[in-house]
Amino acid sequence: MSIYSLAQTSTSTTSGNAAADVASPTASGVRPRLMEYGLFLGAATASTFSLRRFTALGTRTTPTALIAEDIGDEALAGIKLVDQAVAFSVEPTEATTKFRSIGLPATIGVGVIWTFPRGITIGQQLAVGVIHDATNAASHHHYVVCDI
Repeated sequence: MSIYSLAQTSTSTTSGNAAADVASPTASGVRPRLMEYGLFLGAATASTFSLRRFTALGTRTTPTALIAEDIGDEALAGIKLVDQAVAFSVEPTEATTKFRSIGLPATIGVGVIWTFPRGITIGQQLAVGVIHDATNAASHHHYVVCDI
C-alpha cells in the first residue's frame, strides 16, 4: 500500500467557500482513499469548518500533486494523479452533508486531525474538501491518502 501526503496553507477566509481539497482529477484515474486530514489555524480568528465531498471540482488554480512518503514509490502523475488545491477561481460544488465539522477558538495553531480507519474514497474527477462554514482565519491543511 502506497501512502502519499501534502501540506499547504490556504489564505481563503470567505464563508461558504472552499479552503482546500484533495482530488483525483482524471476521468480514468485512480480512486484513492483519504486516511487522514489535518487543519490548523494560521490566525487568531474563531472559525468553523466542515469536511465534505465535492460533487464538482470547480476551477482549481493551485493544484499540487501529493508526494510519496516512501521514496521508492512512484511520483503521482497522469492517470495516477492525486492533488491538493488551496485556491479556486471558480468554487467547487460541495455536498450539503458533512463528514466532519468543527468550531475552533480564536487561537493561532489550534486545530484538529481527523482519521478515517478504512478511508473515504475519492471518486474519479471528484474531491473531498474543507468548506468555511463561517468567516474564518487563514488555515494550514494536510491530507494523507493511500491505495493509489
